[in-house]
Amino acid sequence: MSAVVIIGSGLAGLTTANELVSKNIPIILVDKASSIGGNSIKASSGINGAHTKTQLSLNIENDSPELFFNDTVKSAKGKGVEELMDKLSKDSKHAIEWLQSEPFNIKLDLLAQLGGHSVPRTHRSSGKLPPGFEIVSVLSKRLKDLAESNPDLVKIFLDSKVVDVKVNAQNEVTGIEYENKDGENKTLDSNKVVFCSGGFSFSKEMLSKYAPDLVKLPTTNGAQTTGDGQRILEKLGADMIDMDQIQVHPTGFIDPADRTCAWKFLAAEALRGLGGILLNPSTGKRFVNELSTRDVVTDAIQTQGPKEENRSLLVMGEGIYDVLKNNLDFYMFKKLVKKVTLKEVVDNFKLPITAEELAQELTQYQTNSADQYGRALVTKNFGENINAHTSVFIGEVTPVVHFTMGGAKINSKAEVVNKDGSILAKGLYAAGEVSGGVHGANRLGGSSLLECVVFGRTAAASISESA
Repeated sequence: MSAVVIIGSGLAGLTTANELVSKNIPIILVDKASSIGGNSIKASSGINGAHTKTQLSLNIENDSPELFFNDTVKSAKGKGVEELMDKLSKDSKHAIEWLQSEPFNIKLDLLAQLGGHSVPRTHRSSGKLPPGFEIVSVLSKRLKDLAESNPDLVKIFLDSKVVDVKVNAQNEVTGIEYENKDGENKTLDSNKVVFCSGGFSFSKEMLSKYAPDLVKLPTTNGAQTTGDGQRILEKLGADMIDMDQIQVHPTGFIDPADRTCAWKFLAAEALRGLGGILLNPSTGKRFVNELSTRDVVTDAIQTQGPKEENRSLLVMGEGIYDVLKNNLDFYMFKKLVKKVTLKEVVDNFKLPITAEELAQELTQYQTNSADQYGRALVTKNFGENINAHTSVFIGEVTPVVHFTMGGAKINSKAEVVNKDGSILAKGLYAAGEVSGGVHGANRLGGSSLLECVVFGRTAAASISESA
């Protein structure tokens, strides 16, 4: 068969490519960026999996695909496609095992419980690398090595922007058209094309079309995230679903040196999952269950926080450093987080309470038998005898446009479908953020990397079966 063309080099594209080459099916990886990784490389909390060996080794024995599915459906709020959510949940264990096995050997030996999850199921590795960077690095290295040792099996075209997909009169994919870095139009012939081109959170044009109220918010997405794949697939006649469902993440770091910058570093949800709390600068006190779903936490910040500058304070005890040392070292190097005493918190941020009152707020969080905001998981990392001289890590955070849940609808085989549910074109697949239906109205933390692995592997399996 001709080489499979994979558009996009984030985790969905890397997964699809690695699975195919494992079956000795040649691939051509095409990306308009000058480097591999997409937004996946920035993922900092981890990847979900239900009933995994890691969970069992850490005595998390009450998780199951069914519980994960229920959490996903609840988060989706009546939108999306439950068949895809079911597949995401059932295949999650196998996705983790795939990454942990040869030839990747990624440990994924630690867990966190993120917002909207009933149990800890978001996996990351012990060591220095954030999960997205680690996974992308390992998977991309294998492909780069193969591109050198076996160029008939793997070719990688960077600085190459796909502009169209060719479909013949029999409704079969025949190839793509792309523009290289010199502005020349080129074609690649192929009867199998997989879109893994990501979302559109950086595109002000598409945000204006689907969610105009979000246009002025900062984003965590790279400049390549402009919805090229969605535009091409819509033009072909794909069923574009949930396009107005755009996730605003509640915690993007405000850089004190450039407060109005339109791009923000993401404050990983694991910071809250492992014990961080949010304070309202207007009151100096907590105001929300920090482990509610992202839309709920975002709404609380936007409605209860300061009106002149929409923000909250992310406060973490010294104990969190033991489990997230590398994240915190990076944030402090970037001057997004600093270590201060509670007295300095009150003075520096001009909170309308005393340091002693703030100490009491943290003490109540750690000692109350029932959390006043319904937070089920309370990690006690602020230490004993909290007082005005107790040290904490703190950073200012603000809601940021983070992820687009909508996209081209796919079926359980990762084939792109049209509005009547039939296959749009034979040989046309999609995986990752370019597709729609997996998350509904709100994505759970840790499910973006998982979606890439599950549906990237699914696309590869479908192609292999049809070869």
